[in-house]
Amino acid sequence: MSIQIIVAEDHPLILMGIQHLLMEHIPSAVITTTADFNKTLAILEKQKFDLLIMDINLPGGDKVGMISMARMKQPLIPILVCSSYDEQLYALPFLKAGANGYISKTAVNEDFKLAVDQVLGGRIYASPSVMQNAFGQLFNTKSGQDSICDKLSDKELEVAKLLSKGLSTKAISNHIHLSSSSVSSYKAKIFEKLGVSNVIELTTYFELNG
Repeated sequence: MSIQIIVAEDHPLILMGIQHLLMEHIPSAVITTTADFNKTLAILEKQKFDLLIMDINLPGGDKVGMISMARMKQPLIPILVCSSYDEQLYALPFLKAGANGYISKTAVNEDFKLAVDQVLGGRIYASPSVMQNAFGQLFNTKSGQDSICDKLSDKELEVAKLLSKGLSTKAISNHIHLSSSSVSSYKAKIFEKLGVSNVIELTTYFELNG
């Protein structure tokens, strides 16, 4: 009997790779593809699937909220998130939101196949490093905001919050009476300490850990 899989991915080369791995691993798979989240929802409404593999940066998507929206169409569908976003930042929030697995696009092929098997088998999949992080959070009673405070100095936290609100380096410089070069230096330290590479990831970090 065929396994119906829908893959929501808007990068053609990535999509081709996922399709190849799925057909190699599950020859009986029937794969439907979509590059837009709203179209994904429309397809889920019309046809039943055994697995949804989904990027979280799809046009029309809303990151964590995408999980509940997909579940409104098919409540029991296993969902495997496959993303280039830092798994240490994103995996746990998506798993908490109801995803069955989170796999990085940088993972090796065998890990991807394992993730598919785990999720199809009704189990949760995350990389060992993510699971270790989850256990760390489980036994740490501090909130996400406390965790951020531990990582950043008071001034770095102030600058980080202003950056996450969309203020430019010059605007922050005027706001807290520091030179633009000092603000840029703080920005670089913040990115390094929190493991983010741009303001969008920083904003998401605060949204998920605030």
